[in-house]
Amino acid sequence: MEYLTAVNDYTQSIDLDPTNATVLSNRSLCWMRLGQPDQALTDARACKELKPDWSKAWYREGSALRLLQRFEEAANSFYEGVRLDPENMELVKSFREAVDAGRKFHGKDQGKS
Repeated sequence: MEYLTAVNDYTQSIDLDPTNATVLSNRSLCWMRLGQPDQALTDARACKELKPDWSKAWYREGSALRLLQRFEEAANSFYEGVRLDPENMELVKSFREAVDAGRKFHGKDQGKS
């Protein structure tokens, strides 16, 4: 329930300042926690448009895409985030997980244990 309240609060904030990438990023996370990856992706992409050099924007996009099981796109987003912030181990880990999930999802991991 607290995530829904946060979404409402962030929405009011975005209505006042639609250029606030941090608020869009935070609302994207709330949407993910609420199991709404489509809305999360919309906010993540808006965030990325506002701050394309912010690794967290790419991370949010990748996370939403991963929830949508669009693993190749997720891996690409995480990769862009890693390029911007190569020391960010969460991004590196997420990139690897998305690649692995994509392989398993598409049955390309056969023969490996």
